[in-house]
Amino acid sequence: MYARSVTVLSLFFISFFCVLAQMDPVEVVRSDDKIVIENKVYYIHIVKPGHTLYSISRVYEVSQKEILLENPNAYIGLQPGQALKIPFVPATPLEDAGPEDAGGDYVLHTIEPGQTLFFLSRYYQVDMDDIIRLNPGSEEGLNVSQVVRIPAQKVYIDREGFPAQDDNYIHHKVEQGETLYSLSRKYEVPVRAIRRANDKLIWGLKYGEYLRIPKYADEDPDDYVVADIPLDKIAADPLEVDVFDMGMIIDSDCTDFNYREYNRPFNVALMLPLFIERNFPAQVPDDLDREEARKLYPDHIWDMNELYHETVPFLEFYEGALIAVDSLVKAGLSVNLNVYDTRRNTDNVRAILQKPGFRNTDLIIGPVYPENMKIVADWALQNRVNIVSPLTSRTELLAGNPYLFQVTPSASVELEQASVFISNFASSNFVLVHKNDLFEINMVNAFKNNIFRHFSYNSGFDNLVFKEVLYINPTVNIEQSLVRGEKNIVIIPSSDQAFVSDVLMRLNILSRAYDITIFGLNDWQRFANLEVEYLHNMELHFASPFFIDYDNENVKDFLRRFRDKYKTEPSHYGFQGYDIMFYFLQAMKNFGPDFHECLPIIRTELLQADFLFRKSDFQNGFENNGVTIVKYDKDMNIRRLGLNSRNQ
Repeated sequence: MYARSVTVLSLFFISFFCVLAQMDPVEVVRSDDKIVIENKVYYIHIVKPGHTLYSISRVYEVSQKEILLENPNAYIGLQPGQALKIPFVPATPLEDAGPEDAGGDYVLHTIEPGQTLFFLSRYYQVDMDDIIRLNPGSEEGLNVSQVVRIPAQKVYIDREGFPAQDDNYIHHKVEQGETLYSLSRKYEVPVRAIRRANDKLIWGLKYGEYLRIPKYADEDPDDYVVADIPLDKIAADPLEVDVFDMGMIIDSDCTDFNYREYNRPFNVALMLPLFIERNFPAQVPDDLDREEARKLYPDHIWDMNELYHETVPFLEFYEGALIAVDSLVKAGLSVNLNVYDTRRNTDNVRAILQKPGFRNTDLIIGPVYPENMKIVADWALQNRVNIVSPLTSRTELLAGNPYLFQVTPSASVELEQASVFISNFASSNFVLVHKNDLFEINMVNAFKNNIFRHFSYNSGFDNLVFKEVLYINPTVNIEQSLVRGEKNIVIIPSSDQAFVSDVLMRLNILSRAYDITIFGLNDWQRFANLEVEYLHNMELHFASPFFIDYDNENVKDFLRRFRDKYKTEPSHYGFQGYDIMFYFLQAMKNFGPDFHECLPIIRTELLQADFLFRKSDFQNGFENNGVTIVKYDKDMNIRRLGLNSRNQ
């Protein structure tokens, strides 16, 4: 067994041995995490001091016998830190409404996969409270094939049959094999106009339903004016992109779009905080001292050869985007690129949205700042226009907006992909090091739970040895958690540079006697004072959405073109501008403006990213899950190990 030091070192072993303990029962909290082992669903409950078999069984509403059958080692007692597999018992299904219940006050709806109360509320334009009132218990969740009652007096009649005459629309019943693009060609109206006339298309096109087809499109072809962009000055050859994977079964919407037949340019709005007005020298009285003037006008430049500091990264983004546009124009694409200076001003953004012709936009990239993005994302949802959030990793705007694409993955996605990779090291000694910091404990727990979950997919919990070190001061002896002659996977999920630097220094000394591999965070790339030698010596791994391989021929070509055009070196922003513009314009060129259903088959080689967009829920927007594992080799090279998400 092991000696336990006071408040300094906590060791959590998930293995065959346990320790008998008799403690007073304490409150047990049900775990939110579920796993699937051999097609059975379980909760994973981590035993804490004071937990008893009886108290755990009461909370999870299963018998003690059922828990013991799934966890034979629990017969000799429970040990703090022990992981128990608790059988998942689904709640009693809601009583379905039968066909005989249909009446004048409500209509019946059969639940399909992915449909929620929020979906029903948006689909039928009724309040969720009204649905819950007619379906007691539905707030606990809905089951596939369950029949629910929907208040009839609030359901639009035109959802089913469009019996009323309307001189502005043709009422079309969707036939087998028809797509939005085929309908747009049949009736000679843009796909966007059909979407705007049918709210339910936010959930997709279905066989047998009725659509309104506008008789008169609200777009005028004369409104399309190619932006004045000096593309001829950018010397480049179009990049070769393998877009189709013909071995896949794909939706018909992804095969019948023909850009040559589409025969009009795509309208793209690029909304960036360029702060143009701040890039003119400040006009100050001649008798004012220069230092005093700088204090009075801190947001202005003083020489025409300068650039306002907040302009620089977004100007680079724009420059990278222009190179992508040039590549695709030379490959036959026609684009109207309209660039808007949003600054950091919500009134300015609202004014841009009111500009004539803005509703004709097919794709919006930006804005950058959250307060501006919220305004434009709401507008894009209302007008059914695709919008790309280019830089932020905050996900709150994705909820309920299926037209929003978030390019930078959230921290939870990075942790998830890192956990997938770590779970491959089944026979290692795992050590999690943290300082129990209030601001990082949620991330630490999420990382730990993800590792447990993914490890169970591979080999079950019986073989996992996992230790947790509370590094609360420099006197903590990390060596107690390491094992000689085995691989020690040390996980440090912290963004505190001083803490990380101190732990790495101590581990590097120990690496002379122990085989240590470090797993850290993408944030460490921004740390200025980490010893690079330590990172390579202990082969640092971390999950990252971005990695630039300077030996890649496309990267070399981009660098040459960027240097020739702009006489400077691109930073991350330049690469990001290129990747985003290239990916989405290429997607529209191959699949049309409504390319959502085609995302799984888009294979576009980018410079620093590998976009893999997924939804967390049916009605939400798309978050990029394209995360790679980066490794610091002992030979002082840095390389990518591949994209986890492709292999899941």
